[in-house]
Amino acid sequence: MRRTLTVGAVIPRFGTSSFPTMVQALETTLAERGYTLLLAAPDNKGSQTTDMVRTLLARGVDALALLGSRHPQEVFALLKTQGTPFVQLWTQDDALGPCVGFDESQAAALVVDHLADFGHREIGFIGGYTRNNERAEARLAGLMRAVAKRGLTLREDATVETEYGLQQGFDAMERIRLGGSPVSAVVCGNDYLAAGALAALDQAGVPVPQRLSVASFNDNEFAPFMHPPLTTVHLPIQEMGEQAGRHLLAVLQNQAPEAAAPLPVHLVIRRSTGPRG
Repeated sequence: MRRTLTVGAVIPRFGTSSFPTMVQALETTLAERGYTLLLAAPDNKGSQTTDMVRTLLARGVDALALLGSRHPQEVFALLKTQGTPFVQLWTQDDALGPCVGFDESQAAALVVDHLADFGHREIGFIGGYTRNNERAEARLAGLMRAVAKRGLTLREDATVETEYGLQQGFDAMERIRLGGSPVSAVVCGNDYLAAGALAALDQAGVPVPQRLSVASFNDNEFAPFMHPPLTTVHLPIQEMGEQAGRHLLAVLQNQAPEAAAPLPVHLVIRRSTGPRG
């Protein structure tokens, strides 16, 4: 078969996310074997995904990487018709094809267990909009399972869904703080939201963690330099890109890809969390 030595990737617009790290790892892994990555960036609603996949296939890409598993059925039909290898990133839902990801429930349990061990009983959550975002939905669902298992309460009056970003984290924390919720800890859906939340607390003179603990997910490179340094779950963002690249390369070379298994996560404890005040 004629090869173009190109691989396509459909990754939503980056914004304040960790997707660039994952994409860079995917690109580097492919480049080591002479492949070029062609990147398409639809909006988060996924309305452009089918057209972008069709365009990449028309360009003759040898394989495709998709973020998540919730795509129009037409996408998977196109891939099947063309016989194009693909892999799904940041998901463990392999019903429609191979995937590379981690266990969201395990990640959430690390945060909740840490807070529960510190004596926290009522917590809040600032996360992304769950509608049309399977990653935000999985993160909230994992958190709710972990909270229920430890007998904690996720306060509805301290739960905010918003866009991922610094300003959004700031505004959400202001809403929780001014709402008078009795929570002693707030979990944020990613480090950008947590950075904004910490800035809001600092501006309001609320001591962290003495009055309110803040924890998060991702472990972005700026997390150790927050005020205070941020407790966060280290997610295998770079590893997802690398493993996805290795998977596609193996398939393209008619080799058996490495067995799919959830990538490891671990909690990085810093000074933004402490005993319930």
